[in-house]
Amino acid sequence: MSEGSGPLEGKLLLTIREVAQALGVSRMTVYRLIRAGRLKRVYPTPRSARITRESLLAFLRSLEEERPEGTGKSVVDRAREVLRRFGL
Repeated sequence: MSEGSGPLEGKLLLTIREVAQALGVSRMTVYRLIRAGRLKRVYPTPRSARITRESLLAFLRSLEEERPEGTGKSVVDRAREVLRRFGL
């Protein structure tokens, strides 16, 4: 895989599973982020929930702004790694 191209590059809508893998969290955590309004879920068809790429990018960028005490640097580093690794 070349630098800047990843499994999610070019996709506008991502599955819950893809978002969970990209963030390194469980699917349940992705659903919690949706309920909390941190990720936007859309339904291209009635039974196929997807997360918008735009929403995922906004969430990752928001992590840089939050910088919780004691964990800010690692959260920011993880967000940057996800952006780079998945070509976002």
